[in-house]
Amino acid sequence: MGTIVDYDAIEGRSVAEGVRLAPLVDTQATEMHATLLRIAPAGRYAGEVPGGSDQYVFVIAGDARIDAVGRTATMGRETFAIVEERTSFALTGGAAAAKVLSVVVPPPGAGRATPGFRGGLKVMAVGDLPVVDIPEEKKRRTYLASRSTVGSERGHAMIVRYTGDTVTRKHHHPNAESMFVMLDGYIRFLVNGKEATLGPGQAVHFPMNDRHGLRSADGKELHFLEFHVPGAFVTEYDE
Repeated sequence: MGTIVDYDAIEGRSVAEGVRLAPLVDTQATEMHATLLRIAPAGRYAGEVPGGSDQYVFVIAGDARIDAVGRTATMGRETFAIVEERTSFALTGGAAAAKVLSVVVPPPGAGRATPGFRGGLKVMAVGDLPVVDIPEEKKRRTYLASRSTVGSERGHAMIVRYTGDTVTRKHHHPNAESMFVMLDGYIRFLVNGKEATLGPGQAVHFPMNDRHGLRSADGKELHFLEFHVPGAFVTEYDE
């Protein structure tokens, strides 16, 4: 079943001084482990990427600094980073409290021996990346993680922008889980056969084979962060 999460309402638990962590997807998720980190100014979160996994870090709001493999980068709003397996990293809060999405693909124990990211750390500001225009579908895409962008088949991540009265018809992914994190605007999702309107501060997760559809709620522009895991996913439309 699809699961809607009001991530702005999640308080989470303290894991370090100035850092709170909350799970973002429920136990149905077997291909990804997603959490939300709230990092206060000067708060510091330290972690290590599990073997066999890639780790994605995306700043939803505020700013933070990431340190890994002897490199440091500042991450502002809508900056994406990927960290290589078995790599230690740290996130430190900046001047404004940060809201950071962390996604491990796949999580430990998934048993998928797929090629992963090999580069230690790569940081990308969404605004600096190429935009792929798909005018016939009234949408634009910015690709963040895939085999072609970072050399990994473990997951697929992209920013999708709806440019008007956009519709993505009902479909499912027989070999991949998916997650959508709203960043701006409002969208109508078909979740478990019922429509729900999602906006900033909300996300939705779909397990493999779970049917879903989405469309602009009001005909205005919107954008969201979209994941599919594993990266070599198949999309099958219902009509």
